[in-house]
Amino acid sequence: MGASLIIERPSNPITLHEWQQVVSEVEGIRFSEESTSATNPQTGEEITIKKLEGDAELYDDESGAWHPAIMWREHRGAASFNSGIVGRALYGDLEDPIWQCVSSVARRLSAQISGEEGEIYNLDTAKPE
Repeated sequence: MGASLIIERPSNPITLHEWQQVVSEVEGIRFSEESTSATNPQTGEEITIKKLEGDAELYDDESGAWHPAIMWREHRGAASFNSGIVGRALYGDLEDPIWQCVSSVARRLSAQISGEEGEIYNLDTAKPE
């Protein structure tokens, strides 16, 4: 499991309204329609993650399905996602449609994509600067 990456504007937090506007305009991302459930394979326990306003799904070309992926955090004015979903781009495949989607969202918001340790990812190269 990868580390979290964050779409943010540190000096000017993203508002929910701005987030909603951009998500509605960018292909490959949409708002989550329902809570997500999964079964723990070791215990059989059903785990549900409640959908919050602003949470989003990304479209995966390989599976042809939408997947819950981005958590909106109103208190931070930011959205976070697991770096594993953009692993292809982080390893040099800049044609990765998921990276293209999240970097497009960041650009439209005049935001950055940063890592847990404060590193900032170049939106063109997907590399930390």
